Amino acid sequence: MRADARAKRDQIVTAALAQIGTRPNSEITLEGIAADADVGIATLYRHFPTRAALYDACAIVFLERIESLLDDALDGFEDNPTEHFESFVWALVESGVGILATALAADSSDDGLGARRDAFMSKVQLLIDAAAPHGIIAPGQSPMQLATELVVATRPLAAPLADILPDVRDRLVRHLMAGWRTTA
Repeated sequence: MRADARAKRDQIVTAALAQIGTRPNSEITLEGIAADADVGIATLYRHFPTRAALYDACAIVFLERIESLLDDALDGFEDNPTEHFESFVWALVESGVGILATALAADSSDDGLGARRDAFMSKVQLLIDAAAPHGIIAPGQSPMQLATELVVATRPLAAPLADILPDVRDRLVRHLMAGWRTTA
């Protein structure tokens, strides 16, 4: 792929990730993504013939980004387990975890997305296994449960509700983390 075409593709993915992380699904349009990426709709379709293809590309980029956050959480975890675990969860939330829904639903044969997801989830399991003995999360929780709960709790709200309850996402995440804890 030529450098200018690659740059446009990257602009589209960046714009899509920004919209997915900040807007409800009903407000996300391919035309809006193209406009935010400063490309025409034909350019978007040339790179991503379907919404699913675009979302798959976004999910791969998102997984690559958050894998470094996960590595940071695992590195030195035993020094301060609660801080490392909660920092990772909040970093996920701030990164716009909604795109994980695409990764969670991916078929293992989908252009490497399923394999990337599985590798990432294996690392999340390491974090869960490290956190469980400290009572940070109940033993037996799966990465899929954690990710699904975060996706559901953090999906952006439509304007009227978002205006009325601007802190609802953060409150729900705090409730989730409290619910994950066990008495050690």
